Amino acid sequence: MRILLPALLVALTFPALGQRSLQSLNLNVHLGSSNHIGDFATGDINAMLQEARPSGGVEFSFYTGSRWGFGAEMDFGALFADNAHHKGIYTGVELHTTYATSAARITYHLLPYGKYWKRNAMTPYLFGTVGGAFSQSSYMEDIAYPTHITFDAGTNLSATLGGGLGFKTRHSEHLSSTIEYYNTFVPGDRLEGWHTGDDQTWDRITGIRLGLIYSFYTW
Repeated sequence: MRILLPALLVALTFPALGQRSLQSLNLNVHLGSSNHIGDFATGDINAMLQEARPSGGVEFSFYTGSRWGFGAEMDFGALFADNAHHKGIYTGVELHTTYATSAARITYHLLPYGKYWKRNAMTPYLFGTVGGAFSQSSYMEDIAYPTHITFDAGTNLSATLGGGLGFKTRHSEHLSSTIEYYNTFVPGDRLEGWHTGDDQTWDRITGIRLGLIYSFYTW
């Protein structure tokens, strides 16, 4: 009996050690474009193509398996908009803003994805974020601004709520690439660097970004 019990424990331990972990840690570095939609910048596609500015960032997520990922991301970029492209009411006004965002992120793969899912070398996915944004705007000094606006000088802090969809492709055991379309909604109407008292609409940062992922497997 003294020999049988230790032998039984060892026999039960080996299968547990031999199990494949489906968990992973993923570091994603991405670059892309950013556009502003707000008080006078509409979603007109021709204007957005002219006004796109660069953005970049990094995301770090823990995947509990082949579907769900939980992590955080940081992004930074520039925004530009010219009222002349949108035919709005703020004649002659341009927007020049830089921003940095930080957010918690959740990702869901629509197909099982990871080291052991060889049949799915790619998958679409959905993601959502919640966090905050720091923004700072510069102002045109050779125009007359509307009299009913309030300037938000200096650095402004706003909450953010965002999300989007993407497509992920595996290139090797550890490397994958992504392409994402994202929207970051910014309540508080501060991205322009000024606001009106009666405006209840949220500003938005939107764009497309390309990423490169390195996956660390946790076993």
